[in-house]
Amino acid sequence: MKQKKIFYGISAGYLILFFILSHIYQGNETALTWIGHLNILPILACTLLLLYVTARSERNNRLFWLLNAASGLCYLLSLLTLFADTLSDRIVLPSPSIADLFWIAEGCFLFMALLVVVYQRLKGMRLMQYFLDAAIFMSTIGVCSWSLLIAPMLESSMLVSSWLPAFVNLSYPIIDLGNLFLFSLLLFANQSLGSSRTHMGLLAGTLLLTFGDSVYLYMQLSGTYMLGSPIDVTWTASVLCLTAAGMESLYTVESKKERRLSASVQKKLNWVRLLLPYISLVALFAIILEELSKFNVMVVGSAFAMLLIIIRLILTFIENDYLLHRLSHTVEVKEHEANHDLLTGLANRRKFDAELCKAVERAEAENHQLALLFFDLDRFKHINDSMGHMLGDKLLQIVAERLLEYVPSTRLLARQGSDEFTVLVDPLEGEVEAYRTIAAIEEAFKKPVMLNETMLYVSASIGISLYPRDGTTADELMRNADIAMHEAKKNRHQKSQFFESSFGDRLAYKLELEQELRGAIGRGEISLHYQLQKNIQTCSIIGVEALIRWHHPVLGGISPVEFIPIAEETGMIIPIGEWVFKTACRQQVEWREQGYGSLRMSINVSPYQFQDELFVEKILHTLRETGVDPEYITIEVTESLAIRDVEKVSAQLQLLRRSGIKLAIDDFGTGYASLKYLRTFEPHLLKIDRFFVDGIDTEAERGSMVQAIIAIGRSLNMEVLAEGVETENQLEFLREAGCDEVQGYYLSRPLPADGVEQLLNERSQAKNRSEPEESAV
Repeated sequence: MKQKKIFYGISAGYLILFFILSHIYQGNETALTWIGHLNILPILACTLLLLYVTARSERNNRLFWLLNAASGLCYLLSLLTLFADTLSDRIVLPSPSIADLFWIAEGCFLFMALLVVVYQRLKGMRLMQYFLDAAIFMSTIGVCSWSLLIAPMLESSMLVSSWLPAFVNLSYPIIDLGNLFLFSLLLFANQSLGSSRTHMGLLAGTLLLTFGDSVYLYMQLSGTYMLGSPIDVTWTASVLCLTAAGMESLYTVESKKERRLSASVQKKLNWVRLLLPYISLVALFAIILEELSKFNVMVVGSAFAMLLIIIRLILTFIENDYLLHRLSHTVEVKEHEANHDLLTGLANRRKFDAELCKAVERAEAENHQLALLFFDLDRFKHINDSMGHMLGDKLLQIVAERLLEYVPSTRLLARQGSDEFTVLVDPLEGEVEAYRTIAAIEEAFKKPVMLNETMLYVSASIGISLYPRDGTTADELMRNADIAMHEAKKNRHQKSQFFESSFGDRLAYKLELEQELRGAIGRGEISLHYQLQKNIQTCSIIGVEALIRWHHPVLGGISPVEFIPIAEETGMIIPIGEWVFKTACRQQVEWREQGYGSLRMSINVSPYQFQDELFVEKILHTLRETGVDPEYITIEVTESLAIRDVEKVSAQLQLLRRSGIKLAIDDFGTGYASLKYLRTFEPHLLKIDRFFVDGIDTEAERGSMVQAIIAIGRSLNMEVLAEGVETENQLEFLREAGCDEVQGYYLSRPLPADGVEQLLNERSQAKNRSEPEESAV
């Protein structure tokens, strides 16, 4: 872009300088001769630039630009020949001279360049109509050229014995007519030579060359040409325009606004293209009438009949243009519907798959990389189930609008279906571009979405695959990006994941976990750890949360994040949940008997356990079997429980409450349950998810959200517990906000039963030591 501006600035400055100097030294033949030699510099620069354009152009355009460079070189050689004649007294150029031959060669090379384009663009097309349109137009131009130039030159050549001057002089208008014919053929066939600027540059260069030759010859015939005439600058300007067209073909990338403008101009040019042959015919008939010595009824009737025929044809064109416009509009609408998602307006799976296949082919041919990003909305199914499909669709529309705002327009953004989206980065100039696109997607999800007067924090899990590292076909890239996305869903803190070859091993690992999990309880590999819960208003330990752990003798420690989803998918969560509940109840009884007080035991229950018809009976049986006091047992469920069979779950919870068991809503604020369900389920405790707690002392927005949740709990007579407390500042913020209880690494990590006992003993000893000191004071 910078190179183009420099070229345009220097070119405009030179033409202005040349015109000013020619005007100042008008009549001084010696000065004007040297001023004319200045053209060597811009023509030399233009020739080199055209060679550069030839080297950088696409393969099918190189011959065209090479012939243009040859045309510029011929003009340069003609100028150097004249310059040598000026410098040396020994060189005396005849008339016509070798310089004239170079000028003729300049036009011939331009003719060959246009001939190459005509062959490339019109090959295989039905040319008869375009040929006739161009012939009608050129007939008028030819008649004018014959009358003004060719015929007078033929007459003057009869007076000279040598045929060479006549041949040289006649070659200029003939070559120019050939160039105009080829260019008009492209115009009538509606074939562009590149971008709109490239096309205009070539048209200007061709017309300036033709205009300069024609006016120069006419002035020579009429004896009015003088050295330093304004017409002298047209040949240099012609080469400058051709060079500008070459520069535009390399650097021009039209914006949407320019494309709309080009479309508007193109529509007007189409009318000019359609009417130009008939306008030329009217002009030709006018010339014929001018040449007639007298008018009669036959001449007037013929002229009137021709005018009516032309008007009838124009009306036919208007009607056809209207029908074609309607047809093209219908085709565009159908094509858009076939390639775009009706809900969001984004490209659909059909269009994306087709573009991805093309991109892979280009990447293979040009040996470059590309990236495929595959992502979906986290927990979107819960939104659909709890808030309805209409609001779910509205959320997708809002998300699509934000993605269009943040994802660069050079990336292909598409909706695959449901809540799944894809982005194609082609070409990929290093992985940093993939990271920038990931950042743009994540930025689109940072702001909450207001949906039916409910503020939702929506996030996305992103999987990325790269060509050719992660696949050499479109199917492989899609599959591996999908696998990477599901891996990203497992990570709560990093929601994007590049594909790794080890992910295939992880699928095998998941199958192995499923097999090993079936006998884990019987082999004694499953255990419980406990994390302390503290009342921050009274500063006392009031309970623990039971957390399941699995230590495999070969695989080592296995996170619940890995095996709990497998247990839920396979139904093993039922026996595992029974074991956890029974073990936790026994531990609560054991601690009470050991003198640690009546610690509240919070036990997580999966929503899948509520699908067990004997769930409540099993819980009540465990209470009787272990002898635990139900008042100190709290079952924790997530908000997702609210989107299942509400009536059935509500009845189960009511039976449990009657037995004395309390209910806590875990990870409150991350799900999509409404306040109506809080009233229905009647929990006594709301647990604020660690997502909101993290950063409450530094981010005002999260702090406001926590305060709002605490206010909700207060208004419904519920206690509020904050999870994930890791710093004293967070603790103080929660205490001032009126939070009742906290849990997190600031108090302790999850510990085995003996670890909890040791920690409680240490706290008890520290408290006993502090009491005598206070008494002494």
